Amino acid sequence: MSDDGRDEVGGAVERVLMELRRRILAQEYPEGGMLPSQRELATSFGVSRDTVQRALRELSAEGWIKSRQGSGSRVIKASQTPFAADGAARMRKAEMGWFVERVFAQEEVRLDVYCLTSESLDLYLRLQTERVRDGSVAAPEKIRLRMMLPARDMSLPVPRNIAAPDDKRVVERLLGISDRCLSSLEDTLQNLRAYGPVQEIDFEVRRVPVAPMFKLFLLNETESFQAMYKLARRRILLGGMEEVDAIDILSVGATGTYFDKGDEVDDAQAAWVKNQQDWFDSLWEYLAT
Repeated sequence: MSDDGRDEVGGAVERVLMELRRRILAQEYPEGGMLPSQRELATSFGVSRDTVQRALRELSAEGWIKSRQGSGSRVIKASQTPFAADGAARMRKAEMGWFVERVFAQEEVRLDVYCLTSESLDLYLRLQTERVRDGSVAAPEKIRLRMMLPARDMSLPVPRNIAAPDDKRVVERLLGISDRCLSSLEDTLQNLRAYGPVQEIDFEVRRVPVAPMFKLFLLNETESFQAMYKLARRRILLGGMEEVDAIDILSVGATGTYFDKGDEVDDAQAAWVKNQQDWFDSLWEYLAT
C-alpha cells in the first residue's frame, strides 16, 4: 500500500476515535451502556470493520470502554466530576471536561495552555461549542488563548517503538495528530466568532524546546488545572496493516487537580497558582518561538 494509503487508513481510525470520544462525553453512549455493534459503527462512519476495531482498541487502551469478545463494548468512563453549586473547592480532584465548562462560564477568558498536543482541549472545546450553539450554555464574550507545544524538531522521549527506539514514525504519527487537532481547534474558535456568541478571539501558538510530561491550563491567572501524563505499553497503528508495540502517553480524559487562587493572596495555594503562572510566562517569553 502506498504512503498515501497508509495515511488514509490512519486518518480514518483517528476520525472514528475522536467521534467516539465525543459521543461518550456527550453521553450519547452513557456510562455503563453498550456501544453499537462493530458492523453498525462501520456503516455509520462509512469505514471498514477493521478501522472500527482499531479505534475500539485505542478506546480500550485509554480506559474509555471495556470490550469482550462476543459481548461487545461497554462504556466504563463517561461521567465528569460535577460542578459544586457553591463553587468549586479551592483544591480538588477534577476532570478536564468540568474545567472547560468552568472556562466557558466566564465572561472574559484568558487561558494559557502547556501540553504535548491539543487533542484533549480540541475534544472538550468542540463538545462545549455544541452546547453553546444549541443554547444550553452561554459563551464568553472574549477568549484569549495562548498555547505552548513542544518544538517540532526536538527529540521526544515518547512515544517510542520498543523494538526500534530510533523509529521516527511513531513521533511523526503524534505530530500528525497534533496538527489535525490544532487545525480543528482553530476552526472551532473561528466558528464561535463567526456565529456571534464570542465577540473577540485572540489565539496564539508557540513552540518550546521542552518535552511536557504533564498538561497545564491556567485560567485568568487565578485558577489552574494540571494532569500528569501516564505512560502505557500498547499497540500503535502506523498505517495500513502495520502496528508496533510502543510506549505511549495516555492523556485524553485524564483526571487532574484543580487549584483556585481564592481571595487570600498569601496562602500556599495562591502561591502555587502564581508560581505556575510565572513559570508559564517565563517559558513563553524566553524559550517559546
